[in-house]
This record gives sequence, structure tokens and C-alpha cells, in this order.
Amino acid sequence: MIILLYGEDGYRSRRKLKEIIELYQAKHKTGLNLVRLKEEDLDFGEIKKEIEAVSMFDEKKLIILENIFKNKNFLESFSDYAKKNKLKENKDVVLVIYQEGKLALTPWKTWLTMFEEFRPLTGTELSNWLKKEVAERKINISLAAANKLIAHVGNDLWQLNNELNKLGSYKVNQPINEEDIDLLVGAKIEVNIFKTLDALARKDKKTALKLLHEHLNQGEKEVYLLTMFVYQLRGLLKLKDLVARGTPYYSLAKRSGLHPYAVKKSWSLLQNFNLDQLKKIYRRLLEIELALKKGRLDGPTAFDLLLVEI
Repeated sequence: MIILLYGEDGYRSRRKLKEIIELYQAKHKTGLNLVRLKEEDLDFGEIKKEIEAVSMFDEKKLIILENIFKNKNFLESFSDYAKKNKLKENKDVVLVIYQEGKLALTPWKTWLTMFEEFRPLTGTELSNWLKKEVAERKINISLAAANKLIAHVGNDLWQLNNELNKLGSYKVNQPINEEDIDLLVGAKIEVNIFKTLDALARKDKKTALKLLHEHLNQGEKEVYLLTMFVYQLRGLLKLKDLVARGTPYYSLAKRSGLHPYAVKKSWSLLQNFNLDQLKKIYRRLLEIELALKKGRLDGPTAFDLLLVEI
């Protein structure tokens, strides 16, 4: 069986691929018959060997091939092999081809068992997607705020996912309104937060303190500022943990659920923090956030205290 997942909506196609892998892993516990080859690792001889190898267990094989349509030589060899050996009818081997972007299917349909295109969502489809996402995450957002969110971000589901995570962290168990969208979505504050974290990583507390007070002097709410720091630290912790467990750079976006651009921005910071440092900063931020909400600290004092202790 050969399944093709392709299209411009990389968020939904990646999620579909993840679902297929997780369903397979839930049914076939050994994991010995799961093979995944990235674009840079494609080798027709290796794939042929994997397809034809006799399994030691009574399990189907799942072979993931990424972006084979960008490799003309591999594609030609694989296409001929697939047709000659009737792989589309083979029920013991499931090949899933993941392809980024648009694709002219006509020349390849003959050897595909099934395919699914993920086109960018628009209109009602996009609104329904957002409605489903907020329901699954138990986020309470007004219709007007949801419409404004779509107006701000458009149909970039990677960014919408990140914005929902951010909004959910800021308004825990509280309704999200239009004012919250104006405050948080696409905010330029993220740039300065990265600059602040970079200064902390370089042990330049003077610059970090200056940047923090610039935010406060501009009237930004302390709790909002802390929420943004917590959000960014949570992403860094997730990435650092994956790196510590040997995850290669090209797999970080997929494994973490973060946008590839967010991973790229975070990479230099990851080199300057160890996992224990990030955990310490994260825990202290959560403590300060609680103290601020209960009125035990004012904003400037809280941030000064944080920087002194790091």
C-alpha cells in the first residue's frame, strides 16, 4: 500500500503523518518494522532492501519517505519498482510518502493506493478548524475574538497554533476577548524577549534589566510580560530536552510541535543555556507570576529579583 500526503498546508499534513505513526506504534509495539527516511537520506537500494526483508514478527511494515519528488533519480527508480512489484496492492507493507508543497499528480497516480492533499484552509473551513482547536484545548474565546485572531494571522496554522498556546497561557480558565488579541497576537514584544533571554545567556544582566524595564516603562502589564517569558521558556525547555535525548536538529520542529522558524530563532539560545539553568529560570518565573497575581510583589521588584538570582 502506498499513501501520499502532500500540499501547502504543512501543519495539517504533518499532523496527519504523526497520527499514522502513532496508530501504527500503538498496534505494533516492537517498532522494529518502522522505517523513516528523510529527503537527505533517500537511498533506493536501502528502501528496496527494507521492503523485501522478511520480518521476524507478525507485523506490517511502515516505511515513511519524505520529499521523494525532489529527488528525480530516486523517484524514477522507485516508480518503476512500485509498478513492477504492485506495491499499491501489498497489504503487508505500508509506504507513506510525505511531500511538502504543491504537486502535479497525473504521472504518479498509477502506483498510488490513496492520496490526500492538504490545501490552505479559507473561510468557513478555517473558522471550523479554529473552533475545533479551541474546544480540544478547552480555551474560552469569544466569536469576535476568534474572528479577529483569524484576521490578524490568516491561514498560517503554525502561527495560529502558537498564538493559541500563548493565549491559553495568558488567560487560564478565563474568557479571551478582542482586547487580548490586540495585546498578544503577533506582538513585537517577542523579539525583545528573545533579546532579553540572549542577554541572560551571555550573563549580561545589565542589558537584560534595561530591556525588561523598557517594557514596563512602555506600560506593558507585568503579568502579560511574565506570560510571554513563560511561553518562550516552555518552548526552550522542550527543545533542550529533545536535544539532550539525541534528537537531530531537522526533527526538532516536528517533535516539539513548534514552528520551524521558532526552532531556528531558539537554536542559538539553546547553545548558551543548559537544561538545569532553563528549569531554574522557568520555576522562578512561575513563582514570580503567582506572587504578582496575589499582590505580594510589584512588577519592577519582581523582575529585579529574578535577574539577581539567575
